[in-house]
Amino acid sequence: MASSKNLPASKEPGAEKPGTKETALQHQLKATLADVFFSKNIVNPKLVIGFSGGLDSCVLLHLLVECNKSLPFQLQAHHVHHGLSPNADSWASFCQNVCAKLNVPFTTSKVKVNKNSGLGLEAAAREARYKALLALDADFICLGHHQDDQAETLLLQLARGAGVKGLAGMPKQHKKLLRPLLDAPRAVLESYAKQHKLVWIEDESNIDTKYDRNFIRHEVLPVLAKQYPAIQQTISRASRHMSEANALLDEIATLDVAQCLDNPANTKQLNLQSLKKLSQPRINNALRWWLQQNEMDAPSSAQLQQITQQLLHAKTDAAVKIKVHKNITIRRYHEHAYFVDDIPNFDKNFQTEWHGEDMVNLPDHSCLLFSQKLGEGIALRHIKTKKLTIRYRKGGETIKPEEDRPTRRLNALLQTSCIPPWQRERFPLLFLEADLTLLPGVAVDARFKAEAGERGLQIDWQLK
Repeated sequence: MASSKNLPASKEPGAEKPGTKETALQHQLKATLADVFFSKNIVNPKLVIGFSGGLDSCVLLHLLVECNKSLPFQLQAHHVHHGLSPNADSWASFCQNVCAKLNVPFTTSKVKVNKNSGLGLEAAAREARYKALLALDADFICLGHHQDDQAETLLLQLARGAGVKGLAGMPKQHKKLLRPLLDAPRAVLESYAKQHKLVWIEDESNIDTKYDRNFIRHEVLPVLAKQYPAIQQTISRASRHMSEANALLDEIATLDVAQCLDNPANTKQLNLQSLKKLSQPRINNALRWWLQQNEMDAPSSAQLQQITQQLLHAKTDAAVKIKVHKNITIRRYHEHAYFVDDIPNFDKNFQTEWHGEDMVNLPDHSCLLFSQKLGEGIALRHIKTKKLTIRYRKGGETIKPEEDRPTRRLNALLQTSCIPPWQRERFPLLFLEADLTLLPGVAVDARFKAEAGERGLQIDWQLK
């Protein structure tokens, strides 16, 4: 289960620096952490290391403990128990014992890997692991990935036909995730482990070449290394080039999508007339970026082609509805694309009274925001004497926005106000007693409207 290796001594990267007890690897880690802390302007941050008990995480844990002696941060280790191996329980115990000896706070969590997700066992386990780690209270989640891991990742992505983003490999830093050893070869970590007499776990599944990453590690890279001895370093360098190219594409997409947003604060709505002015490669790049900014997975080439075809080339009266994730769809209306959260079976009989809150959450996960403004919304004098309630449509509602204009039926008013059909059915209505008084962002009944210079209650509907 756990073993220490009789490894050959490594050269400078893992050895002590001349005139000091600090190794080059420790020096490199400390410099990386200091730069990250400075760039984020965080003092004494909380670091959690994803601790599997393997070589990589054991080396990283030891390095962090040593580094913590001169660089202030709070260190904790967390072990994700997948339950996929008969040794899983003993691995968790091993990790706990290692942390106890190093006086590092230790926690663990059990996850259930969905073997039928369609992702494959490796990807499903990785997804469950990252979900557990990212849910932790920490400024940074530190992972032990190294240069050899990066080379394997790039080759796997290449085999899958990935684009520039996929070929950029694993980022050294992304949001809370931090991979401080990504530029270090595995041989350097092995040398460090030998020098400090570290003991670690050997996962028996790591030699099973039915898994893609193991096949790359044991069958592909050794063959390439015979012809190209520095293959890991050169592949890692290629991934950095791809990362720079991806950053440039993101910058272009940021500029292009900004031109396609009617409201910069609403990234869930895209102006398709503006999008059509771009070249096809920039349209593809903008749509990929738009999807990812709205927390969707990067689409395949086939999926992107389908999205582009339906959004930009389908007939004007076509009811475009593209499923992109569980209950999330992309829809088209009046030359705009929308991200829509199709909430199933939300409570259409919902009704609640307003008691002065700044925000009221609604059953479809949207909310109403309340603020006071001069000459806008419902005159406060009416609210002082009448109960203000919120509910959904029941049918037959009418409102009179202007004194000298006819009363309007609700459905017609929402349609002429270009409210998309899927929003009309869950549009929140505000009543003073039995009178429909306000449609957020659309109309206020003339009888209750705040006059110029009069304080009123402005109500905005915020979709999520």
